Amino acid sequence: MKLLVPEIFEKASALPTQKERRELLRKHDCPELRDIIRINYDPNIESLLPKGKPPYTADDAPEGKSPTHLGKKFRRFKYFFNGPTGLKTEPLKRESMFIEVLESIHHTEAELLIAAKDKKMKYPGITEKLCKDAFPGLIAE
Repeated sequence: MKLLVPEIFEKASALPTQKERRELLRKHDCPELRDIIRINYDPNIESLLPKGKPPYTADDAPEGKSPTHLGKKFRRFKYFFNGPTGLKTEPLKRESMFIEVLESIHHTEAELLIAAKDKKMKYPGITEKLCKDAFPGLIAE
């Protein structure tokens, strides 16, 4: 079964060495994992959403039982960040789309997405350096 992105970070955080963490990230490489890493660490990616947690109803389903997951919603990220698509989107529409995404995914994924958008993702041992080592060229200098 495919792990949710927060599960990948939690499992990697629990490992004792950077090498093991790097290998676990590579093992579970997927577009949504890479996007969360870029959103959090790449200085060129700027959120067009207000800082902090928006008002939304968190999904309380058990892991794996949510209506969808980041893997099916990461394509909407282009509306939330500085770029041609995001800049063309009306702020109210952008914020309502973001809330729709948050309410449709597992609450741990929603919390991670909010933290990453604000560049405040916190997992012990998961650092910008580790992510650059795991995925060279992913994060801009």
